[in-house]
Amino acid sequence: MKTHLFLCTGPTCSQQGAEETLQSLQAVLGDRNLHTKVRVTLCRCLGQCGNGPNMVVYPEGVWYGHAEKEKIGQIVQEHLVGGTPISALVLTPVD
Repeated sequence: MKTHLFLCTGPTCSQQGAEETLQSLQAVLGDRNLHTKVRVTLCRCLGQCGNGPNMVVYPEGVWYGHAEKEKIGQIVQEHLVGGTPISALVLTPVD
């Protein structure tokens, strides 16, 4: 596994479209044949509820807020394939 994604599917992120984000993510990873290189783990809460849906990319530890389904293709192409996080979408988590 090269990349591990954690996608929040807790109550608030679900209300903000996390299920649609997950469906888009699975479709894009399948279309690009990345299922063997990218692991997706669903989690209950990443603690950034006002910025959902939230996603964290490891091993880099890059956080994405407002990771709506429309942005997933760009995140996969530019970050996961191209290696460059999308600064306009990166979230700085608050405690």
